[in-house]
Amino acid sequence: MRFIALLLAVFLLLPATLYAAPATLQNLYINPAGKHLPEAIIFYSSANTCETCPETIDNLITVLKQNYQGKLHAYLIDTARHPEFITAFKLQGPLNLVIIRITDGAAFGYHKLAGLQSLNTGTAFSRRITAFINNFLGF
Repeated sequence: MRFIALLLAVFLLLPATLYAAPATLQNLYINPAGKHLPEAIIFYSSANTCETCPETIDNLITVLKQNYQGKLHAYLIDTARHPEFITAFKLQGPLNLVIIRITDGAAFGYHKLAGLQSLNTGTAFSRRITAFINNFLGF
């Protein structure tokens, strides 16, 4: 009887645990166990959005998925909900990409690309993003 009560308690707690992650932090890839992958963070501002920002974010996600799936741990963060990142990474404008180098589970430097909303499409965009990431991380 105690086992059934315990099992019921676990099932009642499970949905709350599964959906506890903040809605503004979207993990795009699974970080494989035992590996310490670099991180790519797309910072946008819902309070200071731009006309091309949604399309640019979609294009960034596409570039990351096509070229770095399994190689990066990626996030999408709204700075309007998490303003602490603005000063931590010295973010400018409505859209930024920050790459963080991870070594032995610790962050060792980051590199930022701002102004992405002005160069949001085409192969030049994809080349610029991949060159930015590859140069910093040595891919």
